[in-house]
Amino acid sequence: MAQEQNGWQFDSLRSNSGVSKPDAQQIYDVMLKMLDRWNAHDIEGYLDVYWKSQELLVVVDAEEFNGWQPLHDSYLNGYPDRAAMGFINPTRIQVKLLKPDLALALTWWSIEFPTTKQKVIGNTTMNLQKFADGWKVVAAHSSTAEM
Repeated sequence: MAQEQNGWQFDSLRSNSGVSKPDAQQIYDVMLKMLDRWNAHDIEGYLDVYWKSQELLVVVDAEEFNGWQPLHDSYLNGYPDRAAMGFINPTRIQVKLLKPDLALALTWWSIEFPTTKQKVIGNTTMNLQKFADGWKVVAAHSSTAEM
């Protein structure tokens, strides 16, 4: 298989049309689904792309979530008013297949919270694994900064 620049099979900032990468495209579609569900203020749909396991690990800045259920509960409790979730805008998404069933995805993004006029920028590194029902996030780390 021909290697893309720096080994990334998919990069939203580059033309990927000449290369057939179904898994990389599927992972990119998972990333877009996450963003779409966030902007629809659909917590259940957003969390649907995460592995529903006690072994899921998600770190946001210094806060650690071990397992899908604690992550789910944190989002429900953190956003009792779904409109407070704001709107996320990706600036770049990169995907690298590490093995046929394991991938790395990097996303740079910003979120605007209209109710508080706050803007947060960040990036997220995600490990995804291919399961019978598709690609799922099995581990993620996000770093954020207020603007």
